[in-house]
Amino acid sequence: MTKVRSLFLTALLVMSVFAGATAFAGSAVASQHDKTITDNSVVYQGQNGLVDQYSNGTEVTLSEGKEGDDGFVDSYTADENGFHIDTTELETGFYQLSAGNTTVTFQVVKQTFKVSADSTTIMDDSSDQTVTFTVDDSNRENFDVSVYSEDITDDEEEAIKSVSGMHEEGDGVHTFDVDFSEHDLSPGTYNVTVSVDDTSASQTFEITVEEGGSASSSFGNSVYSVPRGDIVPVTVNLENTDSATAIVGSDEANFNMSVDVTDGDDDGEVTFWVNTYETTNNDSSKVIYAGEDSEDSVSASWNSNNLSEPLAVTSGETVYELEVYTNDENPDDVSSLSVEPRNTGSAQTWVSPDEGAETPSELTDLITQRSNVAFGDKVVVQIKDTSGIYGALTGADNLDDVDGLSVNVEEDNPEPNTEADSFNTTDAGVKMLDDGANESLYLIIETDNLDEIGKEDLMGDWTATFSVDENYAVSPDEKQSVSTTFTVEEATLDLNEGNNVEVPNSNNQSISGTTNLAPGTSVNVQARSSGIFFKNQDVTVTEDGSFSSMFDFSEYDNNTEFSVTASADGAESVTVDGVLNQDAGEDDPTTTTTTTTTSEETTTEETTTTEETETTTNDEGQPGFGVAISVVALLAAALLALRREN
Repeated sequence: MTKVRSLFLTALLVMSVFAGATAFAGSAVASQHDKTITDNSVVYQGQNGLVDQYSNGTEVTLSEGKEGDDGFVDSYTADENGFHIDTTELETGFYQLSAGNTTVTFQVVKQTFKVSADSTTIMDDSSDQTVTFTVDDSNRENFDVSVYSEDITDDEEEAIKSVSGMHEEGDGVHTFDVDFSEHDLSPGTYNVTVSVDDTSASQTFEITVEEGGSASSSFGNSVYSVPRGDIVPVTVNLENTDSATAIVGSDEANFNMSVDVTDGDDDGEVTFWVNTYETTNNDSSKVIYAGEDSEDSVSASWNSNNLSEPLAVTSGETVYELEVYTNDENPDDVSSLSVEPRNTGSAQTWVSPDEGAETPSELTDLITQRSNVAFGDKVVVQIKDTSGIYGALTGADNLDDVDGLSVNVEEDNPEPNTEADSFNTTDAGVKMLDDGANESLYLIIETDNLDEIGKEDLMGDWTATFSVDENYAVSPDEKQSVSTTFTVEEATLDLNEGNNVEVPNSNNQSISGTTNLAPGTSVNVQARSSGIFFKNQDVTVTEDGSFSSMFDFSEYDNNTEFSVTASADGAESVTVDGVLNQDAGEDDPTTTTTTTTTSEETTTEETTTTEETETTTNDEGQPGFGVAISVVALLAAALLALRREN
């Protein structure tokens, strides 16, 4: 009995301690919540919500749906502080709390969370092991994030970094740095998670620690060449580092610039561009810079004064050295920059359909070399094999922005007693594209969009002239010009050379035409027989100006009449009549000659007859010479049969 009483008292003691601990924990938790849930609240999935609208001891039911009619989820008992709902396991959607006449409706939504890292590779012996994280997208503002890695801390709940007040856009914090150098990481791969503190939103990155070595850098080429006035790309290769400093030029050449480069996309190289025309600019960022779409960083500075003229042509005494350093002592590599004389080149004419082209590569996919252009299409004047102008054209909308460069387009045969019409790159309907990499400048002329010159005045012959005169900073000894001609004419369409169409009532029947519209233009061809069929096909003009449609007429009767219409933007449509003829397309009929040779060999067992017939077709479409010959042939066959019987 004593033993039983002892066990009973011990149990009471344990229960008392447990109840006390539970009561204490409950009081602490009552104040630990992420969101107070009221009617029509929005709660992010993973948040701990406090509900305090119900009195102590009230049994509250949680159901799914706005009206709570999508099924029971859970139940809670309110204390003096209310009760908590952990939304981690709740599906996104609407929920309703109900007890008596009191209902609370709220919505659980998932926090969208997209994070990027400027680099996921660090070197184990580098003094800079910082990774910058950026919140790129979220449907929530003002939230706290933490960075965790059990691979690094051996504790999945120990934060490496915590940041408050994150904002996806607008004012506030949306980037933060994590310095991994304090963790003394060995080479390997580490999972690092960026997590929102009060929701389930997170994103995990693989951070790779590479074994370091001696940092080094080198140039991609031993020599870089560029025509004077143009732009040249220079590539620096990086190993065991993401930054270096290049020196372009030297004090001896009176042209000396420093270029700090940083690899921003972890590809182990940085390319910077040297504009040899802009070397007169005191703003170093106009002389040396990164590419437009580059993630790399390029920062240039003058070590000497800017020049009074574009960078001079190299010669025996004028050499532009290139050096690259990853330390302050000796260069890792050397190269040189060779500046060559510029060239004016030549000109030629192309045509393009009325489609937009924003880049030289898009344009060259559209154009066809030709000098006649249909009104509504585009004339493309190419100044080819031309160098020394592209540095000047950087940022220029037209050639008038550059002193000494011009393109003038002028009519060849003006009306009597009038000045010739003309236009240039400043006029509406004229666009300029430069392709320095391929030494070409393109002038794109929209024939139906020249505001200053009407359609009637535009018809006829024109000459486009590109000129470089003595005022150009990279000036020739005398004015240089190249030109090309083109003719503007009415857009025309032709079907079947203007003849009616006659095709068999079968599949894969071609109906063709020609046009002076630019190759690549879309032409619509329709074949229509009222109440019987309507066929419609879009085809493309080929390089020789032809187009061809293919139709299936196999379901329709012989002698069915129809019409064919071709149409295209900018041209007057054309229609011809057609008929389905089952004999269409056969060879022209010719006279038929029938020759019959009969040989007979008789034995006591059998008789063998061999007939050899050659048949052509006469003008009436009958075998042989017509009905008379057919009768004769039948009589001959009857006599032969009679002879065999005898």
